[in-house]
Amino acid sequence: MAKDKHQDQPEAVDERVEELTADLQRVQAEFLNYKRRAEEEKAGVIDFAKTKVVREFLTVRDAFDQEAAHRPKDVDPKWAAAIDAIRAQFDTVFKNLGVERFESAGQPFDPHRHNAVMMDDSEGEHEIVTEELQPGYQQGETVLRPALVKVGRTNEKRPE
Repeated sequence: MAKDKHQDQPEAVDERVEELTADLQRVQAEFLNYKRRAEEEKAGVIDFAKTKVVREFLTVRDAFDQEAAHRPKDVDPKWAAAIDAIRAQFDTVFKNLGVERFESAGQPFDPHRHNAVMMDDSEGEHEIVTEELQPGYQQGETVLRPALVKVGRTNEKRPE
């Protein structure tokens, strides 16, 4: 009988090893899933913060456009060059962050990209942006700020 007891022990040990191995594999898989979720969450928080900061700086960038549009002709050229250099730095930073200004004038009206604040009295089946009042910006496929636009109608079908 003692022999039978020893013969049962190796089977019990093998079963226990298999059980512990399965537990270890499950814990490893759970840890890898946790690690992946944590990295995704961290990337999401970083993207959210970056988007929030960029949106705040869009108004500063707009101020540079307004300055250029209303710059007096008799302004000191060195001062104007300095302002233009700062505007160029803004554009470089935005480009490095993947922020792009998108064109709206002449494009079909898209409520996801355009905020219509005026409407022409024109007639037609298709809505088209006739004037861009404030530029829109996007980062990848995400619209950071829709463009403020004036919309008209046309019978000419534009590509979407």
